[in-house]
Amino acid sequence: MSENGKLSDEEILAKLADLEHQEAVNSVTVEGSSGTEFQVLSTEEAVWFEEALERYQDQYNFENIADLQDLDRLLAMELLSYRWANWMIRDSDYDGNAYDEKAVSANKDKIEKSIVSLKAQMGIGRKNRVESEQQSTADYIQNLLQRAGEFGVHRDTQNAEILNWYMELRAKIGLMDRSDDEERTHNDVHPDQVLEWIRSEMIPAVDKIDDHFRENNQRYWIRDM
Repeated sequence: MSENGKLSDEEILAKLADLEHQEAVNSVTVEGSSGTEFQVLSTEEAVWFEEALERYQDQYNFENIADLQDLDRLLAMELLSYRWANWMIRDSDYDGNAYDEKAVSANKDKIEKSIVSLKAQMGIGRKNRVESEQQSTADYIQNLLQRAGEFGVHRDTQNAEILNWYMELRAKIGLMDRSDDEERTHNDVHPDQVLEWIRSEMIPAVDKIDDHFRENNQRYWIRDM
């Protein structure tokens, strides 16, 4: 440590490594994302570490061992920042002892800069989140426009088909009205025959358009939600 109490870069890295090995009376063992075990100084720190790890794992998909090791390093640095912030709030370390406020404050500022740098390197910094959110919003709007277009085409197709069936139904009803009983039998336009035609041909044909749309377009929308 330098004369003014501030840690050098090498000393901070050594302090991070010590988290894996330090032994204290009230130390608690926690496990990082890569399987590495860390000894933290209190149950409060253990809860903080585990909750922070869970948040990162929920928000990001780390699979590569190098990424998992970087995440452990990030958590270790954030733990030190959390520890020193607690000391500053308490005006003492966990054991009630005095500490060098000026040095701890300087070390906290330094490690927080390292945290920002590592997050940027890992692609999880604020800039990356903003860019991702902007891209996600643009993609969402584009998908909405595409789906609106697809649904518009579907409605146009459905309306055209319904119009064709309506014109055929109107012709059948007109023929039925102008025919006597014998002519209705010959042309299959008795009221019960027209009703059966609606049930067996017209309605299934219109429903088929909706079924095709749900199966070939809309099901992918639901999958994406």
